[in-house]
Amino acid sequence: MTATDPLTVLYDADCGICSHSAAVLRRLDSEHRLRLVPLQAPGSLPGLPTQEELLAVMHVVDGAGRWDRGGAACLRIADAIPALRPLAMVGRLPFAGLAVEWLYVLAARNRGRLSRLLGVEGCAHRARRA
Repeated sequence: MTATDPLTVLYDADCGICSHSAAVLRRLDSEHRLRLVPLQAPGSLPGLPTQEELLAVMHVVDGAGRWDRGGAACLRIADAIPALRPLAMVGRLPFAGLAVEWLYVLAARNRGRLSRLLGVEGCAHRARRA
């Protein structure tokens, strides 16, 4: 991996909302700045978290091997996609990062409801844990 490599986004391919989000990101990523990879087959990545950590929250890793997770990962993704960059700029304002993290946790805890709203399959990981 090099610093110029695309940002690698690990997503849960067994989760409808995660797969739907990955599909939306693919459509938005006209400049191919993201590498969307199912966490079920991440390949070789430096400092790869455990499977349980990967299932708990979204993770991204850049070409330099720097990992971000949760809301911080969302901001890294938004910064990589020109159409989403204004969101990343707002997220870097003082205390906005805390709000982004709170919103990420809120969304993650309500994956089932969000899946139903979007008409996509629910999260298999959540079903296994219940």
